[in-house]
Amino acid sequence: MTPEEREGIKNSDPERYEALTRREREQQLAAAAAQRNNPLYVSEYDPCVPTPHERQARAEREAARAAGDPEPPVYRSSGGW
Repeated sequence: MTPEEREGIKNSDPERYEALTRREREQQLAAAAAQRNNPLYVSEYDPCVPTPHERQARAEREAARAAGDPEPPVYRSSGGW
């Protein structure tokens, strides 16, 4: 199937296009998931991988819990909200 035919099906019959491309999409997602744990492909911006700051904050919270101290505050970025 040519890219033009795929694009025509995508525009005219989205359900059929979904069925035709589902297997390919699932393979791409599986490959991405496999690479997520590979250090060569992990991005520091990957939301599934905690940043060093998040790991440090988690360790501090767990240490506070273990010592029976009140947990340190959780700082969040404004995120534009």
